Amino acid sequence: MDRRTFLAGTGAVVLAAAAFLMVACSTVKNTPAQDEAWSRWTACRSQVPGVEIRSVQLDGRISFWANGAFQGRSMLDCLARAGTNGPALPEATYATWPGGA
Repeated sequence: MDRRTFLAGTGAVVLAAAAFLMVACSTVKNTPAQDEAWSRWTACRSQVPGVEIRSVQLDGRISFWANGAFQGRSMLDCLARAGTNGPALPEATYATWPGGA
């Protein structure tokens, strides 16, 4: 096998792998718990300034940053109220930004 044949074959394999990964990643969907968590976050985000989402785990647990304990507790309270008519999710958690109150 000469070098050009080898490189052409290798390039085809790399392109096929990249195409497979793109298709696989495009089919990844949120779990129902994640969709519910995002819905609650969206409902509360505009009501509580000084918070920023960090992650939403597969089970729907929200983790977020808060400027301080007041903002963190306010968001936890809002998320709890937003979930009173929906399925139970694990309680959200927060951490204050470094240097926060």
